[in-house]
Order: sequence, then structure tokens, then C-alpha cells
Amino acid sequence: MKMKVIISTIIVLTIIFLFALNSCAISIQPETTSTETSAKETISKETEATASETITKDNTSDQIKVTNPKPNQAVESPLTVEGEARGTWFFEATFPVNLLDANGDVIASNPAKAQGEWMTQDFVPFKAQLIFEKPATDTGILVMKKDNPSGLPKNDASIEIPVLFESKTETIIGDTDPSKGEYFVNAILKSIDVKNNIITVEQLINEPNQKEISPEVKLSKDCKIIKIILERPEEKETVTEITLDSIKLGSEIGIIFKSDNTARAIIYQEIIEK
Repeated sequence: MKMKVIISTIIVLTIIFLFALNSCAISIQPETTSTETSAKETISKETEATASETITKDNTSDQIKVTNPKPNQAVESPLTVEGEARGTWFFEATFPVNLLDANGDVIASNPAKAQGEWMTQDFVPFKAQLIFEKPATDTGILVMKKDNPSGLPKNDASIEIPVLFESKTETIIGDTDPSKGEYFVNAILKSIDVKNNIITVEQLINEPNQKEISPEVKLSKDCKIIKIILERPEEKETVTEITLDSIKLGSEIGIIFKSDNTARAIIYQEIIEK
């Protein structure tokens, strides 16, 4: 009888011990889960910060520098493109250069070539020449791409420079044409006789062999009066037609003469320094 009581007591104590051990294990689990969640949040924030920093540093200012042409500069064919780029911008000493019109159509393409040892991390001078026909649009974009033989998007980089294809002055009046007997003179405007279409000027001699003109200049019937506003340092040029009497006396002007010594164009320039 006593033996049965002892065995029953041992069984009861064993069951109580196992129940108590299981209860302790359950109470510890929530703290572990909370710690893991906190750690995941910390890792996520660090990853986001790293990604943000990478995007901020993703630019080309420390990889390529273009000295010609300048932004919004008037260009013509042949166009010489010059500057310097780090050796990593090249592949086999070249990288692509494309000239696009305002519609995005490529009107000229030619690789820029390194003008020195390109297998370096330092800046290397480069040069390219583009030959093109003036497009229908007055503006365009010069695009210089990093040569990327891997084809991986993460290695792509480029720089874009807005350009003007032709000075509006040339469109309105055309260049001086010596083959037609035309010549160009710089002068100071002294007086204006609008009724008789005559101006009086004081010639500025810039070259020893420059042709001398009479102080009294007769304007041809189709004479164009042009004002050019040049904004620096952007070298942005704005050209408009104006009336003769809107030019202040004492201003310096340029005159394009025909072979009969009448003026076919008067050019007045104003420079604005920003």
C-alpha cells in the first residue's frame, strides 16, 4: 500500500515540474520577437539612407568638363568640341558625341578622341569635330555619352549642352560678301537724317589697310537696322530689327556697304554683363 502512494506522488510531482518548465519558455518568446523587429527596422533605415546618398552623388560634374561650345552658344559646321574627361569616361580612347536638333533627331555624330593617355583616373583632354547641315530648328542639344562597353544601365552617364545653330543676324542680313564688292566698317554714329535716309559717322580704323569711307553715309532702300543684345557670361544673343532713330548718337555701330558704297545694313550691339 505504501509503495503505491509513493509512486503516485512521484508521478504528480513530475507533471507539475514539466508544466512549470513549459510556462517559462512561452513567457520568453515575445521579447525575442520585439528585438528582431527593432533590428530589421534599423537595417531598413540604414539601407534607405545609403540609397539616398548614392542618388545625390550621381552626377557628371566631376567626370567631364566641356570648354567648347558653351551653353546656348551659336554653332556652325564644322563644330569643334573640346574639353577634358576622366579616363573612365573613355573606352579605347574614345566616347560617343551626338548633335541633335530640337526635335531630337541626330544631325551629326562622331566620337571624341583622347588627346593623351586615357588609361588613368585623372582628367584627359579630348577633341571631336562635327560636320552638319543647318537643321530647320534654331536650337539643339550636344550630347556626350560615357562609353559603356558593358551595356549595363548602372554604368551609363551623359552630359547635354544646349546650342544655337545660327546667329539670327546672319539670317536677317547675311554675312559681308567681298565677292560682291561688299565691305564692313566700324564707326561712331554722329547724326541721323531720317528724311533723306543719310547718317553721319566717324570711322574707326581697326586695320591698317581698311577702306576709308566718307563721313556721310547713304542708306540703301532695303537697308536693315539690327540691334544685337549679348548677355554675358552665357554668350546668349538676342537679335531684333529696330528703327534708325532708336540708336543713340555717339554709339558704336557696324556698317555693311554694298559695292556702290551705300549701306545695306547697320548693326548696333549692346552687351549686358550679368
